[in-house]
Amino acid sequence: MIGQGNGVRGQALPGTGLLDVEDRRLRVLVADHDGLARSMMRTALGDAERIAIVLSASDGRETLQLARYYRPTVVVIDLDLPPTGATDLVSQVLAVSPRTRVLTISASDPRAALAALRAGSVGHIAKDTDPERLARIVERAADGEAIVPQQLIGPLLDLVREVPDSGWRPLHSRLTTREWEIIELLEQGASTHQIADQLVLSPTTVYSHIKSVLRKLDVHTRGDAIAAAKELRRQETRPKVRIDKPPTSPTSVTHRSGRFATP
Repeated sequence: MIGQGNGVRGQALPGTGLLDVEDRRLRVLVADHDGLARSMMRTALGDAERIAIVLSASDGRETLQLARYYRPTVVVIDLDLPPTGATDLVSQVLAVSPRTRVLTISASDPRAALAALRAGSVGHIAKDTDPERLARIVERAADGEAIVPQQLIGPLLDLVREVPDSGWRPLHSRLTTREWEIIELLEQGASTHQIADQLVLSPTTVYSHIKSVLRKLDVHTRGDAIAAAKELRRQETRPKVRIDKPPTSPTSVTHRSGRFATP
């Protein structure tokens, strides 16, 4: 249950979960199935002057409930958080609290955090990070900084190199990569012969691809295909989020200003 009269600066506003507007300090939610890890992070964060409240959750459902109610400034989510891990949860948290900055944390290979970065997280923390640095990292994330460990720079550069020169496309799409290339050239006003020259294809092959695009998008003109492709890109890149019904009040919350009790 929410603590009352326990020295938290600012009061939770019913229905919004926001602190009093005069309190500019941070609200942090730690989500980890490991009780000892939660306790250590809460203690480290509780000692930071800028952090007003530290909340904790042991699974994805509780994390989403608390994120909806408190609108935390920063959420730190363990990559292996039950029941489904952090990747889907990142999108769900951002759906109920769009201004929240999400960080992932793990004790294993940080490359697993790439999927969470795609979903909207702003960085990753290793579990062997010095507790004294944790609060500073969280503050940097709250201030708008991306938290990218050295081990992730190479994989991120590889992802950037995979983006075609003509622009970004959905990872999974009803259009093929070649059809997206043709759509992008059509947007630039290229004719069938110009597209054929650009892609080193025959005009007949380009015409067949264009017919396939028109059929898949259920349109009849190239102009309509361009407009339909823009809408398709928005649809196919929108996160698929399932949001559980919110509780009448948040549960299993422990918070204080200053030092924090263990779970």
